[in-house]
This record gives sequence, structure tokens and C-alpha cells, in this order.
Amino acid sequence: MISPGTGSDISRQVADDLLSKLINESTKVQAMLVGRGGVAASLKGTVTSPQPGTVLVSERKSATDASLSFGLDDVSIFKYADSRAFPASSGIPGTPNLKSVLLFAYPDGVQIGLFEIDMPS
Repeated sequence: MISPGTGSDISRQVADDLLSKLINESTKVQAMLVGRGGVAASLKGTVTSPQPGTVLVSERKSATDASLSFGLDDVSIFKYADSRAFPASSGIPGTPNLKSVLLFAYPDGVQIGLFEIDMPS
């Protein structure tokens, strides 16, 4: 995830605009949740908003696909960064290259990042 001082703090409105862009363009993302106590999870998919104030990331191929759902009401910090703030590639063959991240940070320290996957042209 983005370390403190890396990336740009953005307003809720700018975050909503960037989120709408990811949804409207069906952009493929790598979602990463970093919780408390070393808990972390990630998955690939596209972003939807099943109801106002809620974000869902899923492959959307079947009802049993893994998914990540989170609310926006309690987000305390929104950040945005491009690949200059984090490694675009892990260097592991077969892993995606990443272009940007939209980060949602909660008061309890939980962070969720939506990393835009750089799809080959």
C-alpha cells in the first residue's frame, strides 16, 4: 500500500469521480485490503456500486466468484497515486503491471486500494 506521505490526498468528490471512471469504463483492478493484525487479502475484478455508498469488486463471471465489498461513509482519507509511488510490477512473471491506485483509509487503520491494471494494447 501507499506509505505515509506518498501519493496525493484527494477530496471525497475527486475520489467519487475516479471511482465512477473505474465503474463506467469497467476497468480491471487488483483490489487490496490491508486490515489490522496483519490481515491482508487481494483479488482481481471490476468495480461496481450495488447501492449508493457501497463498492463491490468481483470478476462477475458467476454468483460464486470471490468479491470484496466495502462502504464509503466511514472513509477518513482518500489518496491517489500513479506507478511512480509504488512498483508498477512485482517482477514475478505472470503478475499484472499496475498503473495507479485509489486508496480508501479508515479511522481504525484499515486500508483498501484499487490498483488499476495496465492492460496490454
